[in-house]
Amino acid sequence: MDENIEYIGEGIDRLVTLDVRARGVIYNLYDAARKLVDSPLALTAARRIVETVKDGDTVIITTGFRVLPQKVQETDGPLGAAALAKSLIKAFNANPIVVIEEPSREIMASTLRALGINPVMNEADFKKGENSVLILDFPFELENAIEAAKRIVEKYKPSLVFATEKAGRNVKGEYHTMRGVNISSFHAKIEPLIEEARSRGILTIGVGDGGNEVGMGNIREAIEKFVPYAKECQCPCKGGIAAESKVDLLVVASISNWGVYGIEACIAALTENMEALHTAEEEEEMLRNSIKAGAVDGVTSKPELSVDSAPLKVHTSIIRILEGLIGK
Repeated sequence: MDENIEYIGEGIDRLVTLDVRARGVIYNLYDAARKLVDSPLALTAARRIVETVKDGDTVIITTGFRVLPQKVQETDGPLGAAALAKSLIKAFNANPIVVIEEPSREIMASTLRALGINPVMNEADFKKGENSVLILDFPFELENAIEAAKRIVEKYKPSLVFATEKAGRNVKGEYHTMRGVNISSFHAKIEPLIEEARSRGILTIGVGDGGNEVGMGNIREAIEKFVPYAKECQCPCKGGIAAESKVDLLVVASISNWGVYGIEACIAALTENMEALHTAEEEEEMLRNSIKAGAVDGVTSKPELSVDSAPLKVHTSIIRILEGLIGK
């Protein structure tokens, strides 16, 4: 597979950036992100993870985008976070910690259960090596977030901090929907966690699909050029929706979950451990569990079996094509 891995990576990138909803922005964002690296994005991320994460390491995965009008977690994010957690457990015997807004913790827990992973809600109960994932919430207030970031990184010493579909602040410190509406008050201020990790040389990776997610500062110029409301939002701050935070490596995809799935597939190929990519059946179970626990589609704001308005059959098809690409 070694001689074909670049071609596999190219195929994976093309698959997970398919503009299935014809939004008209992802190809431009992909081009901008791709110019920053030498190889396909998902493959580059997987290589960095394989080089960095050692047997038994702790890794931190953060997600969380709560949408209007209900102010509840959308289906894009938790599925990718759960799938990556399982992938890292299977490939590296890792000990994942997922950080998400407190009201979304049960949605995250239910999504993990769909993969046969035990969600742990209390730090004192978290034991390494037991096919479990610790779920932590994070402060909404910046000052408290800075302290929490220092405590978490110092206590758990992760080798990787990974953000997917995580609401990111703009240059004025505000958070927005894709339509430019301010959502700052009910989103965790996660950027201090990324900054603390980077200051200590810990690998940081971000996945996003629209420009308002953590890590999208890597390509802010392209976002401001191609994404509506990127330069000027609809709230009084007028700072736009473009996220300002940067990560060591940015992966963009049509739907953030897909970007994570592409990384999973590349990890499976690089480690020759096909269990590192979840199945189409698990994808369906994750989506059903998340909806039952209260998640909604981020575009329609309805509790339906879809992610970003793409129906379940599209997402299971993505997994099956990924399996084909890596020979699973």
